[in-house]
This record gives sequence, structure tokens and C-alpha cells, in this order.
Amino acid sequence: MPALFADLAFALRQLVNHRVYAITAIVSMALGIAATAAVYSVLYGVLIDPYPYRDANHIALVNLYDKQGSEGDIPFTLAEIQQLRKAKSLAEVMARRSVTMTATGGDLVTTARTYQFSGNGLDFLGAPAMLGRLWTASEAPEGVAPPPVAVISFLFWKSHFGAAPGVIGKSLELNHQKYTVIGVVGPRFTWGDGDVYLPLPADIDPQTRLQILVRVRPEASLGAATGELNAFFRQIAHDHPEMLPHESFDIKVETLNDSLLGQFKGTLFLLFCAVALLLLIGCGNVSILMLARGTARQQELGMRAALGATRLRIVRQLLTEAVLLSATGGALGMGLAYLAIRLIVGLLPEYSIPHEVVISLNIPVLLFSAAISVATGIAAGLAPALQFSRPHLNAILQAGDSRTATSRGAKVRSVMIVGQVALTVLLLAGAGAAMRTFLEAYTARLGFDPHNSLLMFMAIPERSYTTWQTRSQYLDALTERIKSTPGVLDATAFNGGLLPMGVWRQPVHLLGTPADESRQAGVLLVSADYFTLQRIPLLQGRTITRAEVLRGAHLTVVSQTFVQRYLAGANPIGQQVVPVELQHGFPQALIAANPEQPYEVVGVVGDVRNDGLHQPIQPQIYVPSTVLMFPGISFLVRTAGNPRLSVHDIGNSMRALDQNQAVTQEYAFEDFLSLFVWSHDRFISILFAVFSAVALGLAAIGLFSVVAYSVQQRTREIGIRMALGAPRLSVLVLTLTSVAWTTGIGLVLGVGLSIGLSDSVHKWTQSSMRDAGVLSITSAVFALASILACIVPARRAMRVDPMVTLRNN
Repeated sequence: MPALFADLAFALRQLVNHRVYAITAIVSMALGIAATAAVYSVLYGVLIDPYPYRDANHIALVNLYDKQGSEGDIPFTLAEIQQLRKAKSLAEVMARRSVTMTATGGDLVTTARTYQFSGNGLDFLGAPAMLGRLWTASEAPEGVAPPPVAVISFLFWKSHFGAAPGVIGKSLELNHQKYTVIGVVGPRFTWGDGDVYLPLPADIDPQTRLQILVRVRPEASLGAATGELNAFFRQIAHDHPEMLPHESFDIKVETLNDSLLGQFKGTLFLLFCAVALLLLIGCGNVSILMLARGTARQQELGMRAALGATRLRIVRQLLTEAVLLSATGGALGMGLAYLAIRLIVGLLPEYSIPHEVVISLNIPVLLFSAAISVATGIAAGLAPALQFSRPHLNAILQAGDSRTATSRGAKVRSVMIVGQVALTVLLLAGAGAAMRTFLEAYTARLGFDPHNSLLMFMAIPERSYTTWQTRSQYLDALTERIKSTPGVLDATAFNGGLLPMGVWRQPVHLLGTPADESRQAGVLLVSADYFTLQRIPLLQGRTITRAEVLRGAHLTVVSQTFVQRYLAGANPIGQQVVPVELQHGFPQALIAANPEQPYEVVGVVGDVRNDGLHQPIQPQIYVPSTVLMFPGISFLVRTAGNPRLSVHDIGNSMRALDQNQAVTQEYAFEDFLSLFVWSHDRFISILFAVFSAVALGLAAIGLFSVVAYSVQQRTREIGIRMALGAPRLSVLVLTLTSVAWTTGIGLVLGVGLSIGLSDSVHKWTQSSMRDAGVLSITSAVFALASILACIVPARRAMRVDPMVTLRNN
């Protein structure tokens, strides 16, 4: 122990006496450790401890998949849920549904996002109440009217009740019905971003389909649960074919995290790989700095060896210095990690991770970061320690030919430079590809105009407008109310998807042609003026009128791509189209008369992005919004000014028609694009750009150190060359050549890695690192940074005074 304290004290004196070297090494370590700790904080929060619910790893959803991917979780009736509870692989099943209600007890009518759970719902989730208590399954058995009690969220408690500690027992009025508040859940209980949680009412329609959560038994695997439920679901699908896509499909029992994260889990792992590369670059950088520093200490280390220090003793001393550097860098990295976490959280795409997740520098993250600090110190200091642990040889060689001294450890340095350059180029290529993908998405031609428009999502008040005729008239009246709001230019209702993210794709038949299941198109249900409001150009024929929407006319407008792909050479006007899935009824949806009747094409409009921004435009058809009306409806509103300022007035206009009509969510369309369409590409491109910029800076410092090291080692040789008449330019070329080969090899290796790993990166980011333009720019940026890093020590070599050099040697 005394020897260890002596090593620490000596290492500290060395670092204080050589501040520039110490600061550079500490900053190199700090940047790598900060990025690693920040990304690990995200991974820990998202993958290791995402939910506050009981035994969350065994809570799962039953999801439906078709050829296009996930269709979401499958809804079941109460009778089917009772059957599902008999499955051997499942321990519990709970039912839930989302109901938008209005808090009507105060002076201002506000929206409350409400979830109704089956009686065992809160027991199933198992998160304790922060205040009061939760209702139990015995209080709300199925088939019996539950007590009018409510459990509220932490945020709703703050916003609606002012965080009053005496909230328990107070009355909450929802849709003019009073409930007693019996509990407040903690801040992390945010299931579905709900405000209020109620027991499921007993008089629910038996045909109503509810979302479910299942708890898989510990002894059963997800695969076993999937296999067991497959047969059960096939029987339900036989009885209710409208629930399924007409193509092949499958179901899968997936954990909450797997179901929500999807491909974003791969994106997080990719980021962790990126910061691991950054940490490796930082380790290599410190090793190179220690090699350069060790050159100046050869005489000192030789003297210590001559005085009896063993090789192990010298290795321990040098490793102590390396670990001290990395520990100091780790401490600084923690401060930087706090800022980095805030950056990453601010950039995370909306709904890409569970809202229950808490991302912070907690104890596990701090312990992980401390372990990383020590490990990186050992890794960074090992090669220099082994090289300089034979200082007696170095001391002898120092007295002889400098060119021989220069060759000592050259292979180690060359390997480090090649590896550092290759990893830096790989990060730069990833950043370049991600930035190009983001710019392509950001500047993509949408085919419609999102400016000065407002998206509003709402649900028809429960048990209201239950016939097709009354609901059609209500939606028309609601549209006219919104249009009459001051500052509103136009409004239209729509359903079936949202441009440009994706729309309801389904098979379509053309009368007079053979049936072909591969002939598919996106289907949007729209009201009159949709094309005018969206500024989608009319190319041929006409659009659908308000009167036709009111009567649910079987008319359709098709896109230019639809005509080119399916009606090439024919006049589209008057053609008869049958969207297959519009012929079937859906639970809680109201369908117009004669659903099997084909739709006549009355117009052709321009193409719009309807399958994301990275996929080709798909054929599209538009039908009246009233042919199939779901409880949920969306409105698009064009305003004269900032659409965000019109939300309150539009809400008042709607409630003047029906005081129970609430808006679930609203976004300025441009905000929606930023949050949900561009955010993933922006997240990847910014983080990769930051990581690659740091890596480039570290690589530049490493190259600077190597050239400086080379100049110091070859000072005598350079002096002799200049004394014999060598021009300064040749000295400059000689100096730069010392790293040109290793840098070139690293650059080629980095380009090769970028090409080889492109498919893996593309899987998670939609970016391609095989693009010649990206690789060319990446190579040019790195070459320029390398030249700038090497030019300063190279110019120092040009200023060597040959007389002084020869006199000192």
C-alpha cells in the first residue's frame, strides 16, 4: 500500500509538471467516457429499467403482423378475453380501452385522456399509489357495475388539483358524471399518457373490442405463448374475417419494450457501438500521447532501472499514471455526460421510447462509468508501459544512432494510428450517410402543403350519433363550425392514415380485369375540399363534392401513380374500383349502404408521399369520409396565420355544437412533421455528427503527437541533412511522410469497413455508407484535418538549427 501511494504521488507530480500533456490526455478520456456514459444511461433507462410496473419483463402484447410489418396489438371482446385467460402459458390477462372524456365540473371544460381497465387492471400493473389507494379486482368484478371511483395521474393531480395533498375523496366530474378520487399514482405511472384511470363499466357492448395486456408465466417462453395463442386466434379470425388482412399474416406475443421500440432498439445499439468506437479512439489517443511523453523520459526510466527498479515496478508506475489520467478524465466525463444526456433526451423522437423511462446518471450508470474509466486507463497505458519498461536499452540507444531510436516501438505506434484513423473514418462515413439521409427527408417533395395548417385528432362522444345518418350530419356540421371560426380558412375531415407517414393499404380490384391480390393502393377517407386545402393538384376530371360526402357516394379520386401502374393506356374516368377491405364492417364503425358497390373514378390528382419519406410513392385512392366512419376522426384545418394560435377558438366552436366534443391531440402540421417524420433521421444525424467530430478531433491530436514524436526522435538526423544542404521543403516532406503511409492505410481500411458495414447500418438508420459522394467527402475531410494536425510539428522541423543540433549531439 505505501508503494501504491508513492506511485500515485509521483504520477500526480509528473502530470502537474507537464500540464499540456496531462490536459490533452484527460480531455481525450473525458470525451470518450462522457459519450459512453450518456448513451449507456439511455440504454439502461430504456432496456434495463423502463417500467415501474410489477414484473414488467413478463408483461406482453399480442401483435398482428402482415407483409408490411406490424399492424399493432389485436383487440378482443370480453367473451374472447375470458377464453384467453384459460391459456396455459398466460398467468393473467387484463383488458383496457382509451376513452376521451371532458372534465366538466370546473369553469373551463378541459379534455381528460381516460383509460378504463378491467377490474384486475391496476393489480395487474402493480405500481403502488403515491397518495390514497388503488381499486382492486374484488371491488370491480366483471359484469357488475363498478363504484364511481377514479385514480388520477401525477400530472393530472398537479394540473387539475394544484398538487393538493387533500385530493383523496374529492369529486371529479367527467362527461357530467361524478367520480370520487381514491388515489394518485406516482410520476412514472404514465400508462398511455393517461390522466384518469377508471374501472371498465359493466354495461359495455359485448361486441366491443378491447386492447389487452397479458402476463406470460415465468416458466413459459414468448415463443411458447405465441404458439399457443396462434391456434386460438385462428379460430377468432375464422369467425371475424374483417379483423385480418387478406394476405398472409401472423401473430406474435412480444414484451412491452419490443413492441414499442421496434427498430429503434437497433438504433440505440448502433449508437452504443458508435460511442464504443469513440472510446477506443480516445484510448488510442492517450496511448499515443503516452508514447510521445515516454520518449522524453527514457533517460529518467533508464536511471531508475540502473538503480534497481524491476520491469514490473516500472510498468506499475506507468500504468498508475495512465489510470490516474483516465480516472480524472472519468470525473470530468461525468459532468460532460450530464450535458450529453440532456442533448440526447432532447433529440429522442417522440414516442420512440416509453414515457415511463427515466434517463439519468444513476448509481448503476456511475458504477459502469467508473469501471470504464479504470479499464480504459489500463488499456491506454498498457502498450506504452510495456515498451518503456526496458529503459536501459532505450538509454543505450539514445546515446547512439537516433534513427535506431526512432524505430523503437514504431510498429506499435503504426498499428495505433492505423486503427484510430480507420475507426474515425468509419464514424465520419456514418455521420455523412445519416446527414445525407436526413437532408433528403427534410427536402423531399411531399406533394401537399403542410404550412399554416393544423392537425386535430378527436373521438366522437361516447354513445352519441350512433346511426350512420346522424353521424354523417354531425361531422358535416362540425366541419362547418370549424370553418366559421375566426382565422380559419378551410377545414376537412379525414381518416385511414396520415400523410406522409402511411395510409391504409389494401387490395383493390378493377372491374373488367382479373382479380390480383398484389394490386394494392393506399386508401384515405376524405371530406370535400381535402384536395383544395392540401393543395394537391387536380390533373383530370373533378373531386368529390360536399353533397356526395353527405350521402356516402361510391365515388373515388385516384392518384397519378395509380393510373400509371394499373390503368396505363386507358381513360381512368369512369373506371370501377373495389377497395376490398371497405366492403367489410368493423366493430364500432358505421358503414354506408351497399358496401359491396364499386367506386367510380371521377378524378385524378397529383402524387403525394404516402409511405414515408424513404420509400417510393405508392398508388393512392380517395373515397368519401362517410362511407366508413370510425369513432376516432381527424381534422385538417388551414388558418390565415399561426395555426397554434387558433386551437383554443376552434375548441370553443366545436363545444358550441356539442359540449362533450373534446380534442385528443392537436399539432401544427409542421410541428407534427418535426416530431414524428423527421425526428428519427435528425436524431441519428446529429448524434453521429457530434461523435464523429469528437473522433476527428481526437485523431488530429493523435497525429499531431506522432509527428511531434517523430520530429523529436529525428532531430539529429534532420540537423545533419540540413547541414549537408537539404532544402527545408524536403525536410517538410520527410516529416509528413512519417505518418502518410499509416494514415493512408487507415483511411483505406476505414473506407473498407464503411462499405462492409453499410448493410447493418442501413437496417437501423435507412442510411447507406456505400455512397461514393459520402465516402469522397469523408476522405477529403479527414485528409484535410490530418494535414492541419501535422503541419505545426512539421514546420517546427523546418526551423531546426543544424549547428545547434550538431553541437548538442
